[in-house]
Amino acid sequence: MLRTFRNIILPLLFICISYEVYSQESHTKFCVDFRVNSTVLEQEYSDNAHQLLDIISFLQSIEQDSTVTLLRVSFCGSASPEGNHQINRKLARGRLKTLEDIVRKEVNIPERIITRNETYISWEVLANLVAKSNIADKQAVLDIINQERHEIGSPEEFTEDHRIEKLMALNGGKTWKQLNSLFFSDMRNAYVVFITFKSNKVESIDKDTLPVRTSVVSKSDVDNNITSMQESMAQSDVPSRSLYLKTNAIGLGMAISNIGAEVDIAKHWSFAVPVYYSALNYFTSTVKFRTLAVQPEVRYWFKPNNQRLFVGAHLGYAQYNIATNGDIRYQDHDGKSPALGGGISIGYRIPISNNNRWHAEFTLGAGVYRLHYDTFYNVKDGKLIGTYKKTYWGIDNAAVNISYRFNLNKRK
Repeated sequence: MLRTFRNIILPLLFICISYEVYSQESHTKFCVDFRVNSTVLEQEYSDNAHQLLDIISFLQSIEQDSTVTLLRVSFCGSASPEGNHQINRKLARGRLKTLEDIVRKEVNIPERIITRNETYISWEVLANLVAKSNIADKQAVLDIINQERHEIGSPEEFTEDHRIEKLMALNGGKTWKQLNSLFFSDMRNAYVVFITFKSNKVESIDKDTLPVRTSVVSKSDVDNNITSMQESMAQSDVPSRSLYLKTNAIGLGMAISNIGAEVDIAKHWSFAVPVYYSALNYFTSTVKFRTLAVQPEVRYWFKPNNQRLFVGAHLGYAQYNIATNGDIRYQDHDGKSPALGGGISIGYRIPISNNNRWHAEFTLGAGVYRLHYDTFYNVKDGKLIGTYKKTYWGIDNAAVNISYRFNLNKRK
């Protein structure tokens, strides 16, 4: 069975680490949030610290990978609609410029591949948020949002959007207050989209027809640049913290229920605890993999945002009752002598959703365990054959985890 694990997990781990070699054009988006009436990017606000580190890691990955070429970069700034149009436009442009200044201090982007979205109120964002909600007058709000925009004067002078006044008048102003309290904070942001081309052969790219490659500075330089650009930016060394809830697809495939949790404890460091439980036979009493196992692990991540490649050290506890349709069944002695030990592991985690919430994780571990177990004839009510003690060396962890990330930084 361990050989089966090895045959499954090693190819998957190899495929995962080779994942970024595949030729493709990719769109990668990062978004930062702002407080009301502010164009100052505060690292401790919302998920900003995590997003900034993700931007740094992404740019570093471009610099380190000669098969990736930057094709286009798009910036957008957005404001919530409660202010007048002149203030909203100024806030949106200021937020766009704040993010653009930070990114362009870290990467040399030719002006010809940059685009800027001048739509300063993200009506589509508000429509999506409202559509997923259960607020009163939901359909009336959506009808107003989807109306055509009316402009007075040239776009560079001022723009009046009559949707705002219609929404403010709806239900005597109650609906507007509800929109403000529920959704407007999600509209005060700026985002950047990087469009890259990745080739599995560098020679196949004509460097004369594609934009120049980028150059990236270190994280310490990034922090210094942000600080010098915005003196009012909060100085915080506390890393963005996330909680991952996960399940191992290999365990589920073996009818072993399992759940795991992992929490970031520092930059480069996290703590994970998976729990496995099964009390089932595999359709017959002579085939089973019954277990209760826990394997707490401390992990070191090579990226500061605790993504991609990691190594770990773990402890292991496992009660077991195993039969593989052979002549012998194995069980921890008297059901009270679990396997105890520990080992090391290596793994790789990648996002599999655009919002960076869902992740896939591939892990392989090996360890040493002290075993005290009984053997029985593998028949119903089979008699005891003998009791043994031995030391086990080998694979003790094989996982293809699917996880969901929760941001633990409090919105202020």
